[in-house]
Amino acid sequence: MSIISEKMPLLTRHAGTWAGTYRFITPKMELIDQYDFRINAVFPDDGKGGITYRQESFYTWADGRTRDLVFEGTYANGLVTFEGRISGWIKELNDRTLNMRFWFADQPGVDVLEAIHLAKNNKDRGRTWNWFKDEKLFQVTLVDERRVA
Repeated sequence: MSIISEKMPLLTRHAGTWAGTYRFITPKMELIDQYDFRINAVFPDDGKGGITYRQESFYTWADGRTRDLVFEGTYANGLVTFEGRISGWIKELNDRTLNMRFWFADQPGVDVLEAIHLAKNNKDRGRTWNWFKDEKLFQVTLVDERRVA
């Protein structure tokens, strides 16, 4: 059994492939950007304190642009922590909600707070990101997605 299965059972329920749409909006509900995505989430565990979370993300814009990224994290003390392009942590709040806080290396002063809600069917989830720059909300990201594998 992996450490994530044992210590973070809700996060384990997020394993698999998810597809959906990211929508970035201003606090006045003006659309900034939108793109579709596919995410593969797995929970490797080498038993030696190594990578316990891996997410491969594939993004596609309507104009044909694409971007592929990989995020990896490690478990310690009730959190999965990330370092690199994004740094931060993810923790379980209850049996359906994850809370994530992270920062982008290339965006000083930006702090993102994310709530991830998993439907009881384990096939649908919604995410909301609140973006703050120097403590002021400047955008929100709405994510709707469905497990596809």
